[in-house]
This record gives sequence, C-alpha cells and structure tokens, in this order.
Amino acid sequence: MKKKIHGWQIYLAVTFILLGLLISTQIQTQNRLDSDLASQSASDLTIMVKNLTDRRLLLTEELAEAEYNLELYQEEYLDDSLLLEKMNNDIARLELINGTIPAKGPGIVITVSGHLLASDLAVLVNEFWAAGAEAVAINDVRITPYSGFDYIGTSTATYLTCGGEVLTEPIILQAVGNSATLERSIVMPGGIADNLEVYQVYLDIQHTDDLHLPAVPSQPQLQYGKVPEKTE
Repeated sequence: MKKKIHGWQIYLAVTFILLGLLISTQIQTQNRLDSDLASQSASDLTIMVKNLTDRRLLLTEELAEAEYNLELYQEEYLDDSLLLEKMNNDIARLELINGTIPAKGPGIVITVSGHLLASDLAVLVNEFWAAGAEAVAINDVRITPYSGFDYIGTSTATYLTCGGEVLTEPIILQAVGNSATLERSIVMPGGIADNLEVYQVYLDIQHTDDLHLPAVPSQPQLQYGKVPEKTE
C-alpha cells in the first residue's frame, strides 16, 4: 500500500530546498566578502593606485598643456573673443575630466544583480577607463581620480561605499563613451563579466545615446601637488 503524500509535506520539502539554496548563497557571498576584506589592503590598493595614478597623471598633463597653450594664445590670437572661446573650451574639458561639471553623451548602463565587492567595482571602473570612458558614475556618484571603494558595517549588514557614499542595491554603473567598445571590455571571454558569473553576480548591459552624469559636490583641496614650471 502506497503511503499518501500530503500537500503540506511537499510544501515543507520545497521550503527546505529553497532555504538550503539561500544559506549556500549567503555562505558563498560571506566567504567572498571575508576574503575581499582580508586582501583589500593588497589587491585593492594595487588596483586603485593604478587607477588614481593614471587619472591624476592625465589631469596633470592636461593642466600643464593648458598653461602652455595660454602662453601661445596670448601670442597667436589677436582677437580677444577667439582667445576667450578657446580658453573656455579648455577649461570645460578639464572640468569634465575632473568631474566638477555634469557630463552627458552616449555610453552604457550596467545594472548589477548580486553582491559586488569593492575589488569588483575597482576592476569594472578600471575596465571603463581602459576602454576610453570619458565619465563614469555609480548610483549617481561621479567617479573622479580621488574616488575610492570601501565598506561600512553595522550590527546587521556590511555595505559598499564610494567616496564615502553608501551604495544601495541595485548598483547601477554608467559610463560615457563608445558604447560598443565599453561593452566589449566587460564581456570579453574570461573577462570581468565571466568572473562575476561564477559568484552568481550578473551584469545587465544597456546602450544609450543620452546619458546624464552628475558633477561631484566638491573637490579636495590640493596641498602638495604642483605643476612643474616649464623650462626653455
């Protein structure tokens, strides 16, 4: 005689299966977080130093070029209006690079499903810069040469931060640039997208012709860095 299986027994079995999957995912995520926290001072620092060094070097070169061009403009431009227009264009380009003015243009929007780590964000942003991105924002926080990714913890949870701002889920990344090139840098075989899928983190990539990225609310004051004087 077959033993009758009641509906509540099936419901209970399914519940236990789902609970097991949730616990397994949580343990895997926590292990990644623990590993990331343990290695952050080494791997994250290396990634972020490269990012900051590259961007600051670019900014320093732009500033030095602007000063040099100013000297040339004073000699070459007899019409003050043309000189002023050229100077304003140079200033706007520098402000765009430094994030002090909003940015708009074509690019990609990435919506993240899953739990990203600080090191994951650093790699994604570095991929954007390497692929020619001209402006980047995460959850409407503009990324600049001074941006850094970290964690802030409470008694119940640990949150990612960017420049001191808490990043709540879903995490959305925006990058202004050539959308096809930007996407290829993320989804190339063996790249960051493939690596994240191993940990059940998925990237939904959308192309757009009209991105609008905010400016940073303020910039840190430089105390030590100066542009060297040009020599003859």
